[in-house]
Parts: sequence; C-alpha cells; structure tokens
Amino acid sequence: MSRRPRIHYPGAVYHALDRGVERRAIFLDRQDYGCFLEIVYRVISASGATLLAYCLMPNHFHLAIQVSGVPLAFIMQRILSSYAQTFNEKYGRTGHLFEGRHKANLCLDDRYLLNLINYIQMNPVRARLVARAEDWPWSSRVPVELPNLDVDFDPWPKSADRPSLIRPLVTISTLDEIGEKIRLSTGFGPVELRSGTKKIQIVRAKELFAKEAVRSGFRLRAIAAWLQTTPGSVGYYLRKNSTNLRA
Repeated sequence: MSRRPRIHYPGAVYHALDRGVERRAIFLDRQDYGCFLEIVYRVISASGATLLAYCLMPNHFHLAIQVSGVPLAFIMQRILSSYAQTFNEKYGRTGHLFEGRHKANLCLDDRYLLNLINYIQMNPVRARLVARAEDWPWSSRVPVELPNLDVDFDPWPKSADRPSLIRPLVTISTLDEIGEKIRLSTGFGPVELRSGTKKIQIVRAKELFAKEAVRSGFRLRAIAAWLQTTPGSVGYYLRKNSTNLRA
C-alpha cells in the first residue's frame, strides 16, 4: 500500500514526532540529547524552517516546526538519519533506531498550535519525570494556561479505542458533511463555497472548509475538486489566518 503524500506549503506548521524501535530509548545520556538538538537546529536552519517548540523524551521526541520552501519530509529524513548514524556509531549497534516513518500532523490555526505547544511541554510531567515542565532540561519553554481544545494530541494510543493520530474527537466522513457543517456555522452552502466571488465572508467560509477538510484527512486535490477550484487556491485558503465570521 502506497504512502499518503504529505501536504506541503511554505509557512505550514507541523507537529513532527517519532519514537525508538520497539519503544526503546533513543537518548541514553546528556550527550545524546545535546547531539540530537544540535542536528535539529543545524538541519532546520539550513532549510529555512523555524523550530517553534520541542520536547525530547527518553524514547521519543516532539517537534513543532514551521517550514519554508523545503518540505518537512526532507527535513525529518536528514534529522533522523544523521542522528541514527551518530547513535549507532557511538554504541556499536546496527539497524533501525526509530520505529518507522515519522508522524507529521498539520496545525491549521493559532489556537490549535498553542494547545499543541502546551501539550509538548507537559510531556515530562505526564510521564512523571519531573514535577514541573520547566524542570525538564530537554524542552523548549514553560507551558502556558490555555483554553481546552477538543483535540487528542496523543500520537500513540494506550488502548484500542484511542485514536492513533491527532485529529478532532468528532470526525466527519465526507466533504458533503463538512460543507453542511460550514453552512450551518456561516450561512454559506455549496453554491457560495463553489463560486468565484471574492466577498470576504465567503472567502473566509472557504478557508474554514479547507482547514476542516484537511483535519479530516482529505487531500488537496479532493478538496479542490469539491470546491471546483485548483489545489493552489486550496493552499491559499490553508495559509490564511481566519477570524471569527460572527465578529
């Protein structure tokens, strides 16, 4: 089965994460943590991306990255391969260090991103490694108090009934259902969403539709086909920062 292509556009923000094969530790001492961070900063800087937040745990890591022109897949491949090579040489081991292809989840608005950053920083506290997030030396900043966002950020479920990817807890199965959700919240239905109008309220409704569709796992081409537009236009909607339509 072929892999689903990652969505990429300059300015996109992702939650990137991976863990050790068979859940084994990928950091065994302070030098390992420092080495991984050095590689992360070097690769991200060279690619023109920005590291917004990070947390390194004994057997996994979380990164919040805003990309530029270089796709996240290339950035992560360079980071993981460089670190795995260094780790294997240091400890005289061979074979895979990481469990598999890194997970990457697209962040589509500021509130989602702020809650994600808070989740990343609180990892050591949830694991009972430290009492306070600021006491963990291998994360980027202190978490802040934020309103709860109804999203499950846990990438690895603890039971069969837990979702395995970051996604809204209430899922939508079809683009028509997403269109109906947008109609109910904005008053604009398929006719308006598929029109070529540049009226600001309808454009914002299109932004909401595109972002909701991506969260639900639809590809840009499918979203563009439903909106009767181009994938480039969908990417434009995804890059925009919508404000409250009811304001």
